[in-house]
Amino acid sequence: MEEISKEKIELIKQSFEFKHQKKYKEAIEMLYKALEYDSGINDNVELLSQIGDLHILLNNYDRAIDEFQKALSINQSHVYSLQKCYEIYFKTNQLNKALKIAQYMCEINKTSENYYNYIKALIALEKDNDAIELFNSLDETIKLDVNLLYLLSTISNDKKEILLERIISIDETHTEANLDLATIEFQKGNYDKVIQHCLNIEEENPLALYYLAIIESLKHNYTKAIELFSKAIELDKDEHDFYLALAKTYIDISWLDEALLALRKSINLSLIKNNHTQLDEKYFLSAWILIKQNQISKALLNLDSISKDSKFYSKAQILIQTINLKNQNLATALNQLEKYYQQESNNPILLDSLAIIYKELKQYKKAIDIYRHALELYPDSIYYNLEIIDLLIDDKDYESATKIINNVKNKYKNCANIYNSLARIYYRLNDLGSALSSISEYLELDKNNQEAFYFKGLILNDLSNYLEAKKHIYIAMKLDPTKAKYYSQMARSYAGLNDYESALLYSKEAIELDQNEINYKKQAYDISVLIGNEAQMEIYYKQLKRSEEILKQKR
Repeated sequence: MEEISKEKIELIKQSFEFKHQKKYKEAIEMLYKALEYDSGINDNVELLSQIGDLHILLNNYDRAIDEFQKALSINQSHVYSLQKCYEIYFKTNQLNKALKIAQYMCEINKTSENYYNYIKALIALEKDNDAIELFNSLDETIKLDVNLLYLLSTISNDKKEILLERIISIDETHTEANLDLATIEFQKGNYDKVIQHCLNIEEENPLALYYLAIIESLKHNYTKAIELFSKAIELDKDEHDFYLALAKTYIDISWLDEALLALRKSINLSLIKNNHTQLDEKYFLSAWILIKQNQISKALLNLDSISKDSKFYSKAQILIQTINLKNQNLATALNQLEKYYQQESNNPILLDSLAIIYKELKQYKKAIDIYRHALELYPDSIYYNLEIIDLLIDDKDYESATKIINNVKNKYKNCANIYNSLARIYYRLNDLGSALSSISEYLELDKNNQEAFYFKGLILNDLSNYLEAKKHIYIAMKLDPTKAKYYSQMARSYAGLNDYESALLYSKEAIELDQNEINYKKQAYDISVLIGNEAQMEIYYKQLKRSEEILKQKR
């Protein structure tokens, strides 16, 4: 008898090992063999329930029920088997069977957990009044169970807030109650209460972080908002779509590459989950960014994806006129957009598109007026402020630009773009030290902008600090190896260090990337003169003269 017991124990051990290795069929086989040995009734009940568990892991719910029913035929009050049967029936939508088990469990043991299952089944069967009546009949101590109260809050709309507040008074850190209250207060615009409920939750919760990020974004604390969005996305594992809100935050501070990446992820998530809400908005925003980046064909693909029934369809037609602008059909674009402007002068995309045309035509004052009108409609928009600043710089009104920059700095101290604008002003005024200081402040806030690294390298070259210039231009090239001007500026650094052979290599690369730019050919010719390489001098001299002739013909 003792030998039999040892063999049985060995089979059970093997079963646990197979289960740990996720070899569930083998684990079941071991337990069936163990059942063949005579043993106590309770022992067999436990083995049958373990077999039932393994069938659940294999998604064999019918077989699992069979095993749990065998266990219950031996011990009809076996709590674990009853609970598992309830869970399977609930999961497979056999709700009346789940309800019957829950009722029986409450008869044999009146615990809050059993009543939770009972009420949950009633709610699933849409018997809300029965659920409320049952709750009201319970012992007062059971009524204080926060999980039961929360379950009731999901059906009692008129008393939802009261129930949620009651839960918080019992358990201040209850996650679901805090999140529901945060949602209610967010919809009311009571952001202080939203923050309080989100901070009540003990562990970091993605939805709470999302709400906090939205509030930080509304307060123009964009750096903090982006940090919170990123953390929410990391924890959430794509259960929710937080990418759209993140993209809009990036757009607010003109981080368009980052916004486009977030929108792509948002679109992919919508398509995977077959959730088409807000999909047209995502296509529209993507197209708007792509047009600004001069990626016209990709922009058109996004615009073509917008449904004709969508509220974004008419706005998409305005963007198409912006594409006419990019294709140099200025007259067509201007004519159409000015007609739209007479009809709907409060459309932000129309205002932006019209301002772009005026800017392209170097009618800076008209473009500034359009953006100022947009700013009246959307006074919290940092984007319009930044556009006005850049237009004022283009119009050489540095004093007015600086005034707006100072106002923006006071309101949005972590906005990197204002330091880039300041650097542009100082550079144009030939104050290279201040320009260098400003672009360095920009890079403290945004270390992923290749243009900023290039600009700093340019300024350092102007200051004859060629070694430092090389370092920054190299980073710009790593971030975007397709820009010809980066290679030309690197050639300038090497020439300043008297390394003319390296300088010529970079100058050649600039010409390869942009064969229409005459200055790159002139640079290569000048460097070949310094080297004294007559063959190279002749090649670049001919290229230079050919480009000059083409330029004359165009004029």
